[in-house]
Amino acid sequence: MNDELTIQQFAQKLGVSHDAVTKWVKLGKVKGYKKGPLPGKTSPIFIPASELERVKKLSNEQAKK
Repeated sequence: MNDELTIQQFAQKLGVSHDAVTKWVKLGKVKGYKKGPLPGKTSPIFIPASELERVKKLSNEQAKK
């Protein structure tokens, strides 16, 4: 597995929308970062692959409640 995912890849793996993941990143619920020589408004956002497992685990815990 790569060590980072795009928002689209992250969304597909969780079965949620791109917009939902973008919102989570903006709210700080999912760690994401822009990279490049001058990360700006149009730079893509990347999410560490470790966040995928963390979110899946949280989701499973919430489903059990």
